[in-house]
Amino acid sequence: MIYFLTIFHYFFAALVDGLDKFLISRRKILPASYAFWTVVTGLLVVLAWPWVYESIAVKSIILDVLSGVLFSLAIYVFFKAISWGEVSRVVPFIFGIAPVFDMAISFVTGRNLLSANEAAAISLLIPGALLISYNKGFWGKHVAVKILSAFLWSAYFALWQYAAQDGNTLNHFMWNRVGAAGIFVLLLLIPIFRATALKHQHVKNKAGTAGLFLLKQAIGGANLIFLSWLLVSGKISVINSLQGFRYAFLFFGVLFLSKHLRHILEEDVNRHIVLQKLGALVLIFLGTFFLFL
Repeated sequence: MIYFLTIFHYFFAALVDGLDKFLISRRKILPASYAFWTVVTGLLVVLAWPWVYESIAVKSIILDVLSGVLFSLAIYVFFKAISWGEVSRVVPFIFGIAPVFDMAISFVTGRNLLSANEAAAISLLIPGALLISYNKGFWGKHVAVKILSAFLWSAYFALWQYAAQDGNTLNHFMWNRVGAAGIFVLLLLIPIFRATALKHQHVKNKAGTAGLFLLKQAIGGANLIFLSWLLVSGKISVINSLQGFRYAFLFFGVLFLSKHLRHILEEDVNRHIVLQKLGALVLIFLGTFFLFL
């Protein structure tokens, strides 16, 4: 059941990825500013805290807050990577190699060790994710940022799962949001960051940007809460490996937009690239098949 719920989550994750790319690239929002407003406006979720609050140990609070700080760093680096490349390539690369870090963290901590069929699945899912994101200049100057992003997401997932293993998941999530927004608010004390985070670029046809951003926040926020529950309920490496469905949703969405609505989102969609990505999706779905054995 957890697998089907995870696939449902990734449909909306792909939708949010597309909205992120559009807002960053078309509406010219700097990654630092976009990350700041994404995290800070997400703090509105604490309005629901009175209904889910429960007393927890100081250690758990510290871990929740630290996981929130790590989330803010991860999402900033992720938005930076998206701003530099095609979203249908960047996202698969980052989350395609994240299971490598997941397995390394699992081995070091002794938590969530994989079964034989799960390991077999990942051996197909990771090459598929790398193939779907491969292009000329694949190992260019931005690859280090993508690898860093993958590591940060993997570390965040592991810390969050460990921090929220006991008690009400939503209560832990509230502390997590406090940590995520708190670190950005503190960084406003640094003039360089403050100038970047609050910078506003003027572009044509920017009407409706605020409304679109808030819509993205509503969808992304609900989906993040859902993911937080999934991470507590299942194995991180397997949940991350099902990202293949996210890539498929993203690929077909971008393909449609590039063909019919190029003013919204445009990527190279020649025959060679389409065949390459379809071949990668075959590997990804073969890997997913092993998860259900």
